[in-house]
Amino acid sequence: MNAYELFDAAFDSANDHRESTAAYVKQYADGAFDLVISDEVAEAIAAAKRKFDANGDGSNDFYHMVRAPLEEIEL
Repeated sequence: MNAYELFDAAFDSANDHRESTAAYVKQYADGAFDLVISDEVAEAIAAAKRKFDANGDGSNDFYHMVRAPLEEIEL
């Protein structure tokens, strides 16, 4: 599993409204996957979500802002 797969699950359409915090990502990883992740990885996932949400271009930059960087982080 990589960080993008966790991002995709944690912020799917049912959870899209959730606050983009490292604490939420860590809680989700533990509860949904019984996976313990570092604070740094959790913050990278949450930061990618915040950065994408703040981007005004919609889904055009999703791959470069979220998917590609997070796919490089193995959990």
